[in-house]
Amino acid sequence: MGSRLFRNKSFTALWLGQFVSIFGDRLHYFALLALIVERAHDPRNPAPELALLPAVSFLPAILIGPLAGALVDSWETRSVLVISDTIRGCLVLLILPAAAHGGLPAALAMVFLLYVANSFFLPARSAVVPDIVQKHELMEASSLCTLAGVAATIVGSALGGLLVDRAGWRWGFGIDALTYFVSVGFLAAMRPRPRERRERPRTWALVYAALGRDVREGARLTVQNRAVLGSVLALVLLWAAGGALHVAGTVLLRQRMTAFVSGTGGLLSALGFGMVAGTLLTAWRGRRWPPRVLIAAGLAGTGIALVIFTRTVSFPALAAVAFTAGIFVALLLVTTEAAVQAAVGPEARGRVFALRDFSTRVAVLASAGFLGIALGRSWITPGWAVGGAGVLLIGAGVGAYRGWKR
Repeated sequence: MGSRLFRNKSFTALWLGQFVSIFGDRLHYFALLALIVERAHDPRNPAPELALLPAVSFLPAILIGPLAGALVDSWETRSVLVISDTIRGCLVLLILPAAAHGGLPAALAMVFLLYVANSFFLPARSAVVPDIVQKHELMEASSLCTLAGVAATIVGSALGGLLVDRAGWRWGFGIDALTYFVSVGFLAAMRPRPRERRERPRTWALVYAALGRDVREGARLTVQNRAVLGSVLALVLLWAAGGALHVAGTVLLRQRMTAFVSGTGGLLSALGFGMVAGTLLTAWRGRRWPPRVLIAAGLAGTGIALVIFTRTVSFPALAAVAFTAGIFVALLLVTTEAAVQAAVGPEARGRVFALRDFSTRVAVLASAGFLGIALGRSWITPGWAVGGAGVLLIGAGVGAYRGWKR
């Protein structure tokens, strides 16, 4: 099935564009990490500054995400992808002079604008897949799109950590900007099937009224459809745990590793290899199990890996834990993506995916913000923070499985 999908030129263009773009995102993450640690008030405990990164990264999706989804549903999807990536490449380049002249606050302001553009790109990318493949190919297409992301994560993590450690964060941002412009070329080659778009209102008052109505409709579709609601709630919990891992897990790794950036890159590579295994497993056997069972397994398995992570010290053991976590994370991501794509019609996908992004960003922002304060004031230890997130995922997985059995 996968080889047949790659004979689809539009799907191949999307896959390559996603691979190149996410490869650059890994460099971007390491460059930001190095910049924040370098400019932190206390480089040995940069938790307060690390907590700012989810704030500037995810606040745009919270502020404009639902509106962006409503607009994406009324625009031509390929144009949204191409324009968004062009803007993102330019903004990454602007981080360099912003950091040089305005310091960390100015650099984070550019990151905020970058994720404003991202708020349009992400729902458009998820919404375009059903327009370039057939409905019975959605699970395989979602698996392969996830595979593009994890393959890029492996390569970007392995090379990005070394590059930033040796050449500095400026090179990381420069190469990241280049990948966005390469991605634009691939995305422009897509030819999605045309779909009927709603007629645009003639006045601004009607525009705002229609946007509000569209946002409410997207929320109604999400809440009333059990497949969509279950998928969104599972992702909310996963991203909340990710916020804990970003802040508390980073502090743990900084305490345990001397080559912090490159060591983190190695662990992300191991996570990526695990996600490759999980993606292939889902594509091979995923349709034999109900989505709810797969989601329950993904939640519980990821939670167990987080609990083990808190007790692991050596790099080989940490890499093994990261690989195992990657299997369950991929299982969860692929299953939820395909479930939402199959359950929502083309006229509302942008709104539903934007609401999904809105909900997950609120979750990671809340968990990272709280833990940034809590760790900075020594209210809780990093190990307890990550372990608590793992226990939460395990409980959610058990609850989902028991609900399915009933």
